[in-house]
Amino acid sequence: MNKITLIFILIFSISCKSQTNIIDLKDRCNYNPMNRTNGSLYKKDINNEYAPFIGVWKWISGNREMILTLIKQTKYHYMSGTDNYYADRLVGYYTYKENGLTIIDTSGDNLMENYGLKVEFDIQCGGGVLGASFKDVKKEKNFSVKLEKLSPTQMKFTGKVFEGTYQIGRTPTTVYLGSTFPLEMVFTKQ
Repeated sequence: MNKITLIFILIFSISCKSQTNIIDLKDRCNYNPMNRTNGSLYKKDINNEYAPFIGVWKWISGNREMILTLIKQTKYHYMSGTDNYYADRLVGYYTYKENGLTIIDTSGDNLMENYGLKVEFDIQCGGGVLGASFKDVKKEKNFSVKLEKLSPTQMKFTGKVFEGTYQIGRTPTTVYLGSTFPLEMVFTKQ
């Protein structure tokens, strides 16, 4: 009976060994991306890097106003093409107004999509600063955005767009400078 129990415990403990490879979100750049295809990788926000950014943020300048809402999704399952892994992620939506009129409102977006979200941030390698994919819906442009904490209640939003012509498939596409909203703003936590 003892040998059977011992064998059972040994088999059980081997099978219970965590099969999820957890890596700290800020250390993901040191990880081989080929290991993410079997569903065993979890890019976890171990040090709560996202925590200071979660919430509702507001920027006002004259007759212009932008409200940015950021939400942390824990252990979101990316499963598309060769991607099959889990990650904590920071997603959200925004509303931009001029003279009290809503110009852009992305609050109806499906935040459960794998890719193509209008607001999605990720910790840059080494931590501390968030880099993002951010879409200007009105101009149909994607921006590279960086968020930096200035204080517990303020963060700086810096966006960048490139001008030029790019080949997408067989069709050249020209991207012009300009955005619906400013690309440098300081938001205050609400």
